[in-house]
Amino acid sequence: MKQRRLWSMNDLSDEKVEKLSKKAGISKLLAGIFLSRGVDDPDYIKDFLNPSLDKLHDPFELRDMEKAVDRIVKALRQNEKILIYGDYDVDGITSTSILYDFFRRQNADVCYYIPDRLNEGYGISMAAAEKMPEMDVDLVITVDCGITAFKEVKYITDNNIDIIITDHHECRESVPDALAVVNPHRFDCAYPFKELAGVGVAYKLLEALSKKMNIPGFERQYLDLVALGTVADVVPLLGENRIIVKYGLPMIEKTSNVGLRSLIKVAGIENKEINTFLVGFVLAPRINAAGRIGDASRAVRLLTTDNEEEALEIAKELDEQNIFRKQNELEIMEEAVNIIETGIDLQREKVIVVAGERWHHGVIGIVSSKITERYYRPSVLISVDGEGAKGSARSIEGFNLFEALVHCGKVLEKYGGHEQAAGLALKPENIDEFRRMINEYADSVLDEDDLVPRMKIDVRITKEDMTLENCKELKLLEPFGESNPPPVFRYDNLKVHEIRPVGQDSRHAKIRFDDNGTLIDAICFNGGGLTDCYELSDIVDVVCSMEINLWNGRENVQLNIKDIRPGLAVERQNKFYFSLDRCIDFIIPQEDNIVDEVLAKLQTVEYPGGIAEAISAFLAEGGKTAVLVNSPESLEFVENALKKTSLFSRNKYDVFYSSVPQDNIKEVSVVVNPHPEGALLSKFDRVILFGAWMSKDYIYQIVRKIDLKKVYVYNKIIIDFTNDDIILQRQDMAAVYRYLKSCCQQNNQVVLKDLFAVAREVSKKYGISMNYFKVKRAIQVFEELSLLNKLPCGEREQIIVLNNMGNTKTNLENSCFFRSIQMLGSG
Repeated sequence: MKQRRLWSMNDLSDEKVEKLSKKAGISKLLAGIFLSRGVDDPDYIKDFLNPSLDKLHDPFELRDMEKAVDRIVKALRQNEKILIYGDYDVDGITSTSILYDFFRRQNADVCYYIPDRLNEGYGISMAAAEKMPEMDVDLVITVDCGITAFKEVKYITDNNIDIIITDHHECRESVPDALAVVNPHRFDCAYPFKELAGVGVAYKLLEALSKKMNIPGFERQYLDLVALGTVADVVPLLGENRIIVKYGLPMIEKTSNVGLRSLIKVAGIENKEINTFLVGFVLAPRINAAGRIGDASRAVRLLTTDNEEEALEIAKELDEQNIFRKQNELEIMEEAVNIIETGIDLQREKVIVVAGERWHHGVIGIVSSKITERYYRPSVLISVDGEGAKGSARSIEGFNLFEALVHCGKVLEKYGGHEQAAGLALKPENIDEFRRMINEYADSVLDEDDLVPRMKIDVRITKEDMTLENCKELKLLEPFGESNPPPVFRYDNLKVHEIRPVGQDSRHAKIRFDDNGTLIDAICFNGGGLTDCYELSDIVDVVCSMEINLWNGRENVQLNIKDIRPGLAVERQNKFYFSLDRCIDFIIPQEDNIVDEVLAKLQTVEYPGGIAEAISAFLAEGGKTAVLVNSPESLEFVENALKKTSLFSRNKYDVFYSSVPQDNIKEVSVVVNPHPEGALLSKFDRVILFGAWMSKDYIYQIVRKIDLKKVYVYNKIIIDFTNDDIILQRQDMAAVYRYLKSCCQQNNQVVLKDLFAVAREVSKKYGISMNYFKVKRAIQVFEELSLLNKLPCGEREQIIVLNNMGNTKTNLENSCFFRSIQMLGSG
């Protein structure tokens, strides 16, 4: 099921962009990107583009940090045994690794414990808690877990073991009764930045310890691992996370960590610039493989060993297990998709809940992500194993998984996580009730529109924006990641100059566009099918990124296509002719003296500032204004004028075709091809006729039912009728008929799915001006002359059956319909 995608963009006023550009000292392109993301503070922008470790917050602002540090320092001084309790994902493994290495360097008696994903699950299990007294530990420090382990923490403290919780997951109002609970999400924690990863919280603990132990800055040597865990946990790359990753990525490239260096070698990315993509999709999956398939503690050994031979051996093991994980993932994915396609009503259930026998616990989270991406719905994949079941969940924008699981709490044994990702455990017999409850919750917070993926676009670009200087400035926004994605642009009205498949199996498409004589290169990865959809001279709009392409030692700017569709100009033209078809039958010729008498009574207005100033002047008087247009050019002119006014920024106008709704009308309505009988124009306080019109009779039919005191003509009435746009010529009729014949299959039938597409193909094939309106009218003429029969087929399709196949000549003048269309030209 391929999802359609909505293009979502905030249109920005040129004035705001110009103002921010000057204040922040950045290009207008970059200013537009910041504004589209809700950022208009020049000081924030300067800090964002120039991150500094000195801008990190004081770690002691975290609630309970002082308590935690004092207790750890005491343990170090008294040589108490410290246990670091981590988690089996990259965040938990890196958190464990940096604390373990730090304490080891302080000659501490330290060990670590990573729970088994399969047998113990996420967080502190009671089985693990029961082992701690036997381990003879004095102090437990959790990383990336523990915030919901109430009974486990009580068991540990009841056994005279102190426990410090460091975590970053969402929590309830109350927290476990530990010696210290360090979590920026605590309700009583005033720490300014809430979105640290688990390894970020562990790093703040090290920072506080380094200050307390008078070795300030010691913690910075771990920024490579902290950046690795932060990127892998997909937390927002803003604020402190951005600073950590900005400084950590270069450290990964030149890392002194023996294990990380071995992993980079095995992954085949030596001597490459390390970015968030390589961290998230190359390094992180291999570390995660340790916990998904086998013993996660091996990954801690990898990141803390000084033995190069051991490091290389572990790195190779993880690489092999990552390959096995991919195979396992594919099998579960195929099984899950089959269950969804055959057993789930996606029209009724907004959350996909799928259960399978003995699905690998370490893989279902990845599959859940892929299911959510494929169907654009929250998904929960549950592995049933005997009397227990464990699940992983992933979400979409606007659906808080943690809150959803709270709603379902009574049927869950255990749960935890974030807004977008979570884990849970329940009894198999409760799966159906869980499915019902989570969908009940989803129905209360999600609309159907929420289930349509949106492609967020930052700004529109033109050929003037495509410069090497702009591309280099955009790199200042790096590192990219969650909440700071690479900039996405919209580029309109590009003509396809060249298009061809490239790459293995023709998977990709290489396109060259023509923008009024300027040729622009583009690549669309996994877009090989575009060559079947678009042809030379097609006008398209694209969503893209902009990048520097190095070829034969030369740098040039190219577009990386994310989505493509017929151009806005084409869409506007299609809507124009579709609406014209609805109203043109009402253009009834009248006696000239009657028409001229009515039109002479219309008031004319003209302002130095153009139509926008005229509209603004009328609005100052109050009420609602309709602006009527009768050509695509007039519509474009009015829209461009309105975009420069406050009406645009305040979202105070709409564009309608033929008619307007009964209510919820904004201050200004632009009405294209108003329907004389159904436009509801009498409800407006004033009506302005603008631009060129095809016929005085059409204007007469529109205004004759309105109080003429409300009607104004901007400048003057212009009758500028273009025969090629409306009037069917014999060559047009012949071209449409030849096209229908060429498409006929058995029984002289052809199925027409889209008359807009037919018009485009006729234009290309026969080199004539053709549009939806003329194609539809030509078919009506042929039907009147009994040259074909038209049968409905589905919502928009129609079946055409040719009766004559061109064997007998037919006089088009015998068609009343054809003659009436010709009369329009004399209007």
